[in-house]
Amino acid sequence: MKENNLRLLLSIDDRVIAEDIQATLEEYEIYTMLVSDNPASSVLGSYMGLNPIENIQIQINKNDYQQAVEILNDSDFNELLDNV
Repeated sequence: MKENNLRLLLSIDDRVIAEDIQATLEEYEIYTMLVSDNPASSVLGSYMGLNPIENIQIQINKNDYQQAVEILNDSDFNELLDNV
């Protein structure tokens, strides 16, 4: 994905939920990019068992935005789309 073709779907502070959303969308061939404001957090979590605070942006291709919103509205993640 080229960066200029990306659109923010939502921001979340829970990496596990972000990865679950990513997996859900990728089942429908909507590929996502997770962008953290604290890139070291995944290393700290994996190796040290820490759960540092981070904000994760879930970005998708602009052309997939409406389909992604529809998929998430029909999923367990629909309450996260209140801002969308």
